[in-house]
Amino acid sequence: MPKPRVATPFMLPATLALAGCAWNPVLEPYAIADAREQPAARVATVWGVRDGAKLHFTHVDGVSLPSRGGGGYPVSLTLTPGDHELRIYFAGADHRWTERKLTTALEAGHTYVVEYLYLPERAGVLIKLADQGPDQQCRYERVSAVSGAATLLCAATVRADGATEP
Repeated sequence: MPKPRVATPFMLPATLALAGCAWNPVLEPYAIADAREQPAARVATVWGVRDGAKLHFTHVDGVSLPSRGGGGYPVSLTLTPGDHELRIYFAGADHRWTERKLTTALEAGHTYVVEYLYLPERAGVLIKLADQGPDQQCRYERVSAVSGAATLLCAATVRADGATEP
C-alpha cells in the first residue's frame, strides 16, 4: 500500500501565515464605543507595555473585547473620559502571569501607560496605570514580525510655536 504524500513545502508557509495572526497583535489603539467618533483631545488613550512582556486588555467596564483580525485582544485602547474598569492579562518574560482589574478615572486628552513591577518576595506582579499627561504621543514599533514583539515609544508633543511640552 503506498504511503500518502504530504506537501510539506506548501504546508509550512500556510501554517506560518495562519499562526502569524495570533503572534502579531494589532498595535493601533482599539476605540471603545463613543471614543470612535471623537478627536484625540476629547478621549484618553491607554497603552499596554510590551517590552519583554505581553499585556492585553480583555474587558472594559465588564464587556469582553474582541480579537481583531486574529491578532488577539487589544494592547492599547482609546476611551471616553471618566471612570472605567479595565481587565488586563499580563504575562512576563519570566513566565509569571496575572489577570487584574484596574478601576481608574481617565481625563480627556491624556495618555496613560500600564506599568508593571515584579515582586520577587511573592513571585507576583504589581500593575498600575501611570498618567503621562496631555502632552505625550505614543506609538508601538514592531521589533519582530515572527513573535509580534513591539516596543512602546512615547515623546513630548510639539506645540504650534515649535516648543515641546515636558
